[in-house]
Amino acid sequence: MPRPPYPLHPEPMQKSWLEQMIGVFVTVLLTIITTSFHSSDVYKQAMATATQNIQIREQIGEPIQSAWIVSGQLHVNGSSGDANLSIPISGPRGKALIRAVAYKTGGVWRFTCLQVSVEGQSGNIDLLSVQPPAERDF
Repeated sequence: MPRPPYPLHPEPMQKSWLEQMIGVFVTVLLTIITTSFHSSDVYKQAMATATQNIQIREQIGEPIQSAWIVSGQLHVNGSSGDANLSIPISGPRGKALIRAVAYKTGGVWRFTCLQVSVEGQSGNIDLLSVQPPAERDF
């Protein structure tokens, strides 16, 4: 049987040191950005509000976890700032996306938009208009 003119199991291509350094730099940069999103007060408040919502818990299940990657913008300058975040979340029964738009004045975050869109469901769950359940007489 004749031998093929090429190896059957070629050696993997080695990346140059520049490609390796760029890969390390991008990884470190993404880690720093993602960590800053996850440690921000506005992110924590959005996640807490979403995970406490009964509709979201029923639709995607518990426990609710956020994805590693959060996209958007976050600007903080002392006691003021603004944020526009998209936070992917998931549970045992599905996935959803939190959209959080907020501004910070006097050290307090105020949401102008806090909605959750559940994958496969029409419409959004508006977390700013959610009313507590009515009290019952027993």
